[in-house]
Amino acid sequence: MLNLGRTAVILLVGLTVVYLSLYFYWRSGVKMRLEEDWVMEGRPGDRADWVEERLEPKAARIRRWLVFLVYVVPLAALSIYVYVTN
Repeated sequence: MLNLGRTAVILLVGLTVVYLSLYFYWRSGVKMRLEEDWVMEGRPGDRADWVEERLEPKAARIRRWLVFLVYVVPLAALSIYVYVTN
């Protein structure tokens, strides 16, 4: 039972690294596209505020999807695999 606990902790740490990497990668890509849009449209005002204002709703949506894809799907697949093989 203790080995299962250690394996679960290691798995969760690994999945957290994957989650954070994907989140920051996605966020930087969207931020770059928003900055390009701001420049192309020639908007007046502060670019950083405009980008952050549009980035926040998208960030909330991607957090939900990443939690599902990074934590729920692999853990469910592992559970199903263990159940079927036993």
